[in-house]
Amino acid sequence: GLPASIFPAAIPALEKGSFYIFRTDLQLNNKNRLTVRYNHSDINSVNLIQGMFNTLERGTSGPNIDHAIAVQLVSYTQSVVNEFRFQYADRIGTGGIGQRNEFSGTGPSIAITNVANFGSPEGVDTVFRPRKITQMQDNLTRIAGEHIVKFGGGFSFYDHSERASVFSRYTFPSITAYIAARTGTNPRSYSFYDETFGDPEIRYKATFWNLFLQDDWKLTRRLKFTYGLRYDLYQIPKADAASPFTASQKFNVDKNNFAPRFGVVYALREGTRPTILRAGAGIYYDAPLLAMYQRALINNGNPKFFTFRVNPSPTSLTFPNTLGSLPPGSVFPRRSIDAIDPDFENMYAIHSNVQLEQALTEDISLAVGFIHSGGRHLPIYRNINCLPVGGTLADGRPLFGTLTGTTITSCSNRVFPQFQNIQMVESAGVSRYDALTVQLTKRFSRVVQFSSNYTLSKSTDDSPEQNMTTGGIQGLVLSDPTNRAFDKGRSFADQRHTFVMSLVAHPRPAFANRVLRYLFNHNVFGVIANANSGETFNIISGTDLNRDGIATSDRPVGIRRNSGTTPPQFDVDLCYSRFFNFGERYKLGISGELQNLFNTNSIVGFNNVAVNTSLVTGELVGGLPDFKARNQSSFQESRQFQLGLKFLF
Repeated sequence: GLPASIFPAAIPALEKGSFYIFRTDLQLNNKNRLTVRYNHSDINSVNLIQGMFNTLERGTSGPNIDHAIAVQLVSYTQSVVNEFRFQYADRIGTGGIGQRNEFSGTGPSIAITNVANFGSPEGVDTVFRPRKITQMQDNLTRIAGEHIVKFGGGFSFYDHSERASVFSRYTFPSITAYIAARTGTNPRSYSFYDETFGDPEIRYKATFWNLFLQDDWKLTRRLKFTYGLRYDLYQIPKADAASPFTASQKFNVDKNNFAPRFGVVYALREGTRPTILRAGAGIYYDAPLLAMYQRALINNGNPKFFTFRVNPSPTSLTFPNTLGSLPPGSVFPRRSIDAIDPDFENMYAIHSNVQLEQALTEDISLAVGFIHSGGRHLPIYRNINCLPVGGTLADGRPLFGTLTGTTITSCSNRVFPQFQNIQMVESAGVSRYDALTVQLTKRFSRVVQFSSNYTLSKSTDDSPEQNMTTGGIQGLVLSDPTNRAFDKGRSFADQRHTFVMSLVAHPRPAFANRVLRYLFNHNVFGVIANANSGETFNIISGTDLNRDGIATSDRPVGIRRNSGTTPPQFDVDLCYSRFFNFGERYKLGISGELQNLFNTNSIVGFNNVAVNTSLVTGELVGGLPDFKARNQSSFQESRQFQLGLKFLF
């Protein structure tokens, strides 16, 4: 329905790049080995913003130059091995924001609500200072009788600079309104105009330390224990003491990250058909997401960087003009901020598993196991600045604003009146994962090896996903800020049925004919097959149903979080390789790989998951659509063939 004049001509995307690897292995003496590796990549490829309603005008180039150097030093004696690792890496580039190219639009960016995004790309033409990561690790292993003791520690140091998106944007309610502004019939037909001001760049540093001790104790020939303790200290970025919001002036450093682990292996039966029992449990801390602190530093209420909004009026800005500076006498805008709970703690998981493996033949075994994982202190965002004003949706969710006709006034009763929305991340989430696994394995013998795995699992949590790159789930917060249980549902990664099979065959037929032996021997075939019950997705209303000022998370009444599932997915990959000998010194290897052999169009996601919803009750209007029929869906890669040659001399 868009006029063709707003789209640029279709131009093929251009890509160019280079990547270099240098590696040196040096044997210093009979006890020490030194490895040095240097990587360099220089990528400058056209990056088109993907989506149903984005045009080539939003296309940008993303030049990045990466450097990395790594060193590994191994020292060993008969009973002691020490491994030292060091790595330094940096990236100079646009940080994923991009730079303008011949496709990029000019002037302000344009957004037509629920229809299209075009015009100038946002946040472009900026080159970051280098993002630097320095890592160092040392591990010492000592064999002492029936014990193998391992001790080690190290750190990862991050020195990053980040930049918020800089833009000027007109948002229109419809195509008709945009055409009226473009033709000059009504140059103020926009819903609102946004422009950013100030310094959008921040710089932060963080250091993650680790220390561990582990012992493998072979108590008897049939029984072995593994036990250990790990400690992690995450020195997070420093907060901005000048923030006008108290919680953003200092970040909590969680120092209580002790993680014990324990495992046992016992041979219930020995002989040619052994039976093995394995079990283990432990606590595992996850490094805090630096993206949380990045957001909290950029959007902390400090007026060094902000977005100014203009609502249409008889004297307001006319399309397509921009401000360039704050209008004289303008009131400083009330800001929405991101914050971190002063009592924030690092998330961790309690993993446990038990497995029974039975040898069926000399080379085939069957294993059945159970896995449980319980997550604690998962980060959850919720708007803490809105108070209920009375009334509820049909499912009991409280309302935080008013509705006049079809106009929503969000968050009309605030805890902190000087701020708009305050999205605070709290370490309150809980997750649970349970899985039954069955694995049939044949080690290589009689020219064939294979492995097949089936997993029946269920994963739930009450933590809407944020700070993730997986499409379509950015910006999720609690649908009911007063009741976390309302958001309990399937985890984003929940997949009920998963099957994976791999096979490698190296046939060696004993033909009497020499030519036939040469042709049919030395061939290696490989197959990988995958099948699963589909990906989850969240169905949303696309409007601010509970009127708390955040319209990216609200679900219609009766729709649980992540309740949607894409169709089942199937994939088969095939590979072939063999070597041809030329005398004793030369070999030529040829290999071919077919990915997605049957060219299956397995859907991995839907681009449009918003449904029609009543603004009064929050209930569905017209029922759920057929997402497959209405969407330009995202599919797995189509069939690809790769051919490789290797020459050994």
